Amino acid sequence: MTDIVVEVDEEAIARLPLTPEVQADFRARMQRVEDVAKATAPVYTGEFRDLIHLVDTPDPDGTWHVDADAEHSYYVEHGTTQRDRHGRSIHRNNHTMGHALDAAGGDTNV
Repeated sequence: MTDIVVEVDEEAIARLPLTPEVQADFRARMQRVEDVAKATAPVYTGEFRDLIHLVDTPDPDGTWHVDADAEHSYYVEHGTTQRDRHGRSIHRNNHTMGHALDAAGGDTNV
């Protein structure tokens, strides 16, 4: 039996997400998320769709975000419990941002 010893360079791994190449890839992926979200967003007034945007700078750990800044964005994304007089859901969930992450090949913990 052969023993293989692997020494992990934790410091290099910690720096990897902040390298210019990885950051460029992350930003490009999140730009695709923004594009897909805008293309698939439900439109009543257009405010939700128009306020979807890629945040200009990443977090200190290198994480990029696409936000929907309309006051009602949460309700568009997740729906409400409101029902009409026949018991049908008035505002169904759309999961626009989650679906955009899936379609663009990103990950989320929304």
